Amino acid sequence: MGGIFRKFFNTIIGVGFLPIIFVLIIIFYYQSVSKKNLINNYQRLCDLYAVSSYESINNFATRLDYLYYLRSVYKDDSIFLKKIIEKYEEVVFVALLNSSGKESMRYSVEGFSKLFPVIDISSEDYFARIKDSDRGVIGNFQIVKDWPIASIVYPVGKDFVYVVVNLRKFFSNVYKTRIGNTGFAFFLSEGGVVLSDIDVNIGYKEMNKITQNLYGNAEIFINGKNYFSVFRKIADLELYLVLSMQKEEFFRDINLIFYSMLFLIFLVLTVSYYIAFVTSRNLARPISALISASERVSNGVFNEPVVERSDFKEFNDLLKVFNSMMIRLGEYNNLQIDKIKDEREKLYTITNSLKDAIILIDFNGDVVYSNKQAEEIFNGDFKIIKENIGIIDNKNESLNRIINIKDKYFEIYSDIINLTRGKPLKLAVARDVTLEMNIYKVKEDLFRSIAHDLRNPLLNMQGYIKLLSYDADEKSRRYIDGLKNESEIVFRMIENILDMSRIENKKLELKISKTNIVEFAKKLAERYDIRAKSKNIFFELDIPSEPIYAAIDEELFSRAVDNILSNAFKYTDEGGRVKFQIVCSDKIYIIIDDTGKGIDPLMLKNIFDRFKTTSKDGFGLGLSIAKTIIDMHRASIKVESELSKGTKFTISLDKV
Repeated sequence: MGGIFRKFFNTIIGVGFLPIIFVLIIIFYYQSVSKKNLINNYQRLCDLYAVSSYESINNFATRLDYLYYLRSVYKDDSIFLKKIIEKYEEVVFVALLNSSGKESMRYSVEGFSKLFPVIDISSEDYFARIKDSDRGVIGNFQIVKDWPIASIVYPVGKDFVYVVVNLRKFFSNVYKTRIGNTGFAFFLSEGGVVLSDIDVNIGYKEMNKITQNLYGNAEIFINGKNYFSVFRKIADLELYLVLSMQKEEFFRDINLIFYSMLFLIFLVLTVSYYIAFVTSRNLARPISALISASERVSNGVFNEPVVERSDFKEFNDLLKVFNSMMIRLGEYNNLQIDKIKDEREKLYTITNSLKDAIILIDFNGDVVYSNKQAEEIFNGDFKIIKENIGIIDNKNESLNRIINIKDKYFEIYSDIINLTRGKPLKLAVARDVTLEMNIYKVKEDLFRSIAHDLRNPLLNMQGYIKLLSYDADEKSRRYIDGLKNESEIVFRMIENILDMSRIENKKLELKISKTNIVEFAKKLAERYDIRAKSKNIFFELDIPSEPIYAAIDEELFSRAVDNILSNAFKYTDEGGRVKFQIVCSDKIYIIIDDTGKGIDPLMLKNIFDRFKTTSKDGFGLGLSIAKTIIDMHRASIKVESELSKGTKFTISLDKV
């Protein structure tokens, strides 16, 4: 059950996990977008404060235009400066500068005069810019007596008024700003001066993050804590407005939503895992039960049904159907076993009633079955059978041979039985052929004796025929040629018998020489010209014009091919065709093709065996001798035949 459960569980979790991943991607995306939107909102708020602060300062600068009027009324410098402080409550220090930008008189409140050295702006960059202008310039932001102050230089006629302004009133709205629990606003000059009504400790490195840009956001450490800040430079002033809040609080709401979503997803995953676990177990249990039951059925156990218990109605129906099928299979199996037993009994009865010995051997050499005759003949010792059929390795190969056991001869037929289930078996059938072999030996001895006795008189007869042909007229010559051909046939039959005897006694030796197969074929074909004409057979010789060489015993090989050609003419009727062909490619192919009566397919398999003949006027030795001679040359021969259409022999021979 474990494997199926894991597969179901992993599949359900995998399928359910894909949308979770998609949701997580969306959550992370929207968290990022929300953070950007939050930062943008604070940036807009910062921009509004910056504009508001600039407008406050700009309004004060506009009010300074009243200085022209005061100067025109009060020519006395000291009274003029005093009236400026009375007119503008934001001013804490005022000095009158001559046209060269140097102080000529000053006036202040609350002892501020002592805090400022003699004013000289003649070397400042902005001095040349305001000499020919009617607009003032503001700068030099700093903290004095916990007051945020700035200096304003304003041209009045040929002179200049240097005013130090308390910025607290201008920035009061900004100073009062509190964002959340830790957020606040402050001003930062390009010179690194912090203008704020609370203690703001910020390092030089953190200041650079702000003063190097016109606007933006940055993480900076204020008073040793990590703050997230947005900032904006105030117009053309050397001053920045900064809104800061501790980073944790700044993103708290977004992070809270994000972590809440993650917790919700985790909760959903936990519930999903539990549901997947329960569902997978409920799915896997009946399937595992079915697999176990199937294994029992495959092992032949049909009496252990599956428990029909599942949370799914469909599985319960399936289990019922499976149990019903198991019962039917059990009944069918019992029926088949009974049939097999009956068939086996019939087979035993039939095989034991046969006179032939039947043995089944597996490919390990163990005897699987033997009938009663086999036990009687071999007395339980099947070693000789194993030795004779053990050479069959190809599963489609069969074998026939004759063996001698205790002065008796048995023809062994062996073949391969390919089983649908299980490994192949070797079948051996041993038939007692002692009588046939004894008759065969008698026949062989008789043929040899007759051959020896007839050979010399036949040679004398051929000599007389040759002498008669010298003085014979044309009519007599035809008869003499007929006698000569028939005597040659008889002589060839006798030679075949004697060759077979030499082969059996291993006295037939090859005298190999390099032979031109084209000339060899021409000489052989000349012998059959007269026979072809006498039987009105079309004899076709198809050979190459160039010489082809092979290593053969010309005399013996000629006898082998001659035996095949002789049969071709013998079994081809008048008006038929015999084709003698030489083909040279990777090997030399000698092809003898006729349109004779053909060979019965039942005899074709044993056509090269001794004494196997399709007619009654021969010994059945010609093809056997031909095959033996060809095998001695390490060549090969094959035959193709079809009844009433003809026969084709093909000899393949190596080139040299």
